[in-house]
Amino acid sequence: MATLERLGPDDLKAVVTTYRDALRAHQAPINRLNVYPVPDGDTGTNMALTLESVVAGLDGTSGMPDVCQAISRGSLMGARGNSGVILSQILRGIADGCREHADVGAPELAKALSSASDAAYAAVMRPVEGTILTVVKAAAGGAATSEGSLCGMFDAAKAAGATALANTPEQLPVLKQAGVVDAGGAGFQLLLDAFLHVVDGRPLPEPEDVESAPAIEYTPEIDAAHDSVSDLRYEVMYFLEAPDETVPHFKNVWAGIGDSIVVVGGDGLWNCHIHTDDIGAAVEAALDAGRPRNIRVTDLLEQVEEERWVREAAVPEDEPDLEPVPTAVVAVATGEGIRRIFRSLGVQQIVSGGQSMNPSTEQLLTAVQAAPADEVVILPNNKNIIPVAEQVDTLTDKTVRVV
Repeated sequence: MATLERLGPDDLKAVVTTYRDALRAHQAPINRLNVYPVPDGDTGTNMALTLESVVAGLDGTSGMPDVCQAISRGSLMGARGNSGVILSQILRGIADGCREHADVGAPELAKALSSASDAAYAAVMRPVEGTILTVVKAAAGGAATSEGSLCGMFDAAKAAGATALANTPEQLPVLKQAGVVDAGGAGFQLLLDAFLHVVDGRPLPEPEDVESAPAIEYTPEIDAAHDSVSDLRYEVMYFLEAPDETVPHFKNVWAGIGDSIVVVGGDGLWNCHIHTDDIGAAVEAALDAGRPRNIRVTDLLEQVEEERWVREAAVPEDEPDLEPVPTAVVAVATGEGIRRIFRSLGVQQIVSGGQSMNPSTEQLLTAVQAAPADEVVILPNNKNIIPVAEQVDTLTDKTVRVV
């Protein structure tokens, strides 16, 4: 294909659709990077769902103003979670930078990236470096210093963003302790890949195989690094219909009851996100300013525990050499305390799982095969796991009983 030097409205729509597809493909690997601000493993999911809303809003649009309006509106209305709300501002900044042009080249898009960075920082009450904000700012800086082709500008932006992303563990201790880069920043880099795919046809990066990727293992140091943020139990999100002049006071009220505060929008409609322990106060602030709608409350403690189980299940344990026994026991357990109790009772194999994170048949089969006996008893410890456990007997030469 010919390399493009300017992008029209259809090209911009292609970028957004390509970005949606890239986030779909990379959703699981990005989730695995998610340890900040809350290690709930949903950054990739939230970014992908935000783009689903944007792409849906592009149907029937034509002309740059119409396309840009749809991008801004779709990202505002469809933003999910902390990362999705910040991403909505990045997309809105890019759309605002393109809106007044019939088509856009390197100078206009470099300015649009700068506007995107400014909009993202402005949306967050307490910006933290080492996050998606840092990566977007670096990419915008790289684009601004580039002179020449559209392809060269995005190459410079991507290189600067990649350098900033690699450095995020030096800025956020929790990332360094977990051995990961920032999840949101990794998701943003795919936007630059989407632009380059449309500009010169280069293939999108292949997603990392989650099954073969090193699992993040929780440690006391990682838990301690979250104490300042993730001890807030609830995520509250809603749309606020209120006069724009009431929003500064609304944000100040929220600043006294929580963290991870992002409030974006304008013209009487705002998308609001907070982590807090006081759901009532978070909603009451909206009633004082205007009218909240589509209120969503997530128990972060439950979400973090579920993600912890997922990650623990992916971490291979150093099993001691097991002596052969007449009958071995495989137990499904949640949390290190319960696991220690089972080990002390002589259970040979333990599989992570519980009420909201059921192990797969393959995980149970692997544990049964590793058990040092021809007869194995599985303790599912949850009725939801019993049907899965009962399938194992048909998949192995060992005799398996579910209790």
